Amino acid sequence: MNRKVAKRLYQARLLAVVILLTGVVAGCAHQIHAPMQPDGWSAQPVAIVCRFAPDADLDPATRTPVGDEGYFLYILTEPAVWDFSDASSLLFSIWQRPSAHSWIILESPGSRMEFGHIGNFGQEKPRYHAGVMQKIQEGDPNPIAYLWQTMSDGQFQIGRPGRPPTFVWRMPIARRRYQMIYEYVMQRKYDRFDLRTGNCTDLVMETAAMAGIHLIHRIRLTLPQEAKVLGDTLRVWTDPQYRILEFSTPEVLDADLQQLARIGIGIDVTAWYLNLKD
Repeated sequence: MNRKVAKRLYQARLLAVVILLTGVVAGCAHQIHAPMQPDGWSAQPVAIVCRFAPDADLDPATRTPVGDEGYFLYILTEPAVWDFSDASSLLFSIWQRPSAHSWIILESPGSRMEFGHIGNFGQEKPRYHAGVMQKIQEGDPNPIAYLWQTMSDGQFQIGRPGRPPTFVWRMPIARRRYQMIYEYVMQRKYDRFDLRTGNCTDLVMETAAMAGIHLIHRIRLTLPQEAKVLGDTLRVWTDPQYRILEFSTPEVLDADLQQLARIGIGIDVTAWYLNLKD
């Protein structure tokens, strides 16, 4: 392999990492919001219209969720600590930690069950980052378009996912909502995994909505048309339909859950979970 080809492959890998937006995160030391940059980059969490559903079960005095005794919804996040302030910061943070996850626990007086949606294993199609890299190497005018692919290797996660959460949030729920969420989780299809509309955080958002609460969980990225890597300019997109990428992410979800716990909506039970025995 000559030096020119080797450099091109290295550049492709770098850009693929920059646009590998297959999971995300929260915390205090990184940035999940960035105003529009001169190169066209911006990152903005997507706001929600209202916090609670019209039929949410709320204490009339405190306006906080209530439920039947022993029934709870837990949301667990393991964010990737990515920094969206600019492309360079995102690149560096992805190199440090490339993946993330969010999932749920349903608890009743007699049981506690842990569920999630996993995928993007590269079984039938290249994983998102590998597919983008391949498109760059092929000279595709829209390499970022690979992130619009739907993967067919999704799976239903039952039990602990083999990775500890960094934050666990618990909210009381009514027995009827517990049953509704349980039936939905068990009947839902998991064979598809889609970065933009059907990833792990989308499952969490769907179950939270059934519990009567709306969570901030999506991020909208405005992508520059070109990116400079090692002094060379590489094409990110040509067709404007790929300028905006929006998806659900553990990063934004984690930040929202921590804020809710601080103001008394749900509680932080991270220490309790980490001390549980399998």
